[in-house]
Amino acid sequence: MTDAFVRLRRPLLLAGIAFLITVGALFHFYVYPRTTVLPLEQTRVQRLVSPSATYLDTATFRLHRNVPVQNTVAIYGDPQAGDDRTAVWVEFSSLDTRDGERVDYHERRTAFDRRTGLAVECCGEYVDDDPGVRQTGLAFRLPAGAEPRSYTMFDPVLRREAPMRFEREETVEGVPAYRYTYSAGPVKTADLPGPVPGTTVGMPDEERVAVARYTEVTRTIWVEPESGLTVRTQERRRDTLRTPDQVERLVAFDADLTTSSAEVRAFADEAARFRRWILLTREWIPLACGLLAAVLAAVFRIATRPRRSTAAQHQQQVPGHDLANAG
Repeated sequence: MTDAFVRLRRPLLLAGIAFLITVGALFHFYVYPRTTVLPLEQTRVQRLVSPSATYLDTATFRLHRNVPVQNTVAIYGDPQAGDDRTAVWVEFSSLDTRDGERVDYHERRTAFDRRTGLAVECCGEYVDDDPGVRQTGLAFRLPAGAEPRSYTMFDPVLRREAPMRFEREETVEGVPAYRYTYSAGPVKTADLPGPVPGTTVGMPDEERVAVARYTEVTRTIWVEPESGLTVRTQERRRDTLRTPDQVERLVAFDADLTTSSAEVRAFADEAARFRRWILLTREWIPLACGLLAAVLAAVFRIATRPRRSTAAQHQQQVPGHDLANAG
């Protein structure tokens, strides 16, 4: 090994150690935090299905039972309206029968903090064409790094936030998930456009009766905690018609809706990929860089250890009597 190579080896080892420490810190403190920020761009569609629902056709006031229904929830981002701190998403929710008859429809535009997921007031938000609705709590989903604790979630059907409690940890399609549930209502959600026939609501002595729709919702979501992505949703919804005396007169909608099996698998796969990337940037790459830097540091210590001179080594190798004879 030449003297030039020996002299070059030490700065190369120092450069390698510095490089590995820099790369590890870069992934942990720069790449990882940007991975967990909620995106400006968003296209996500979820379908909740029920094989047997009860609903009132408000055009004919005929009550239908055992009807398959599907609630399609589509979310799209508006990147031009957001910035580094705030994102704006628009949600369309359409509840329809298998034959395409619409049972209910809701639409909203919501701005939220990209790190916490909490709704903020800005950017022309509205719920069902009403800009006066104040949206609070989590807007659409939990943030990355979800915790096993209670949150508040905004419900666009009820137009208010609901306390969502952590229940337990479960596994969904091989992915660890936190289970959260909230129940809210009955809440008045709409006045019907005009009086309904008294016979429709069990009041045959009244020709026409004014009624309002009241809704209660119990929603359970399974969230992969590292990504904050929802992998499964289950919803129990019950709508009733009440007269001004607050008496419940008729069930207008009743169904148990859940994410289809195919979508649960797709969402679980997406969350698993996101989880691996988060763990890679936050832990695995920094840890690997740290271990390699430690190895190079050990090699550097060996390389910089003082060497004995050749004369001293030779003197130790020559026996003492030979040195006496030589004198």
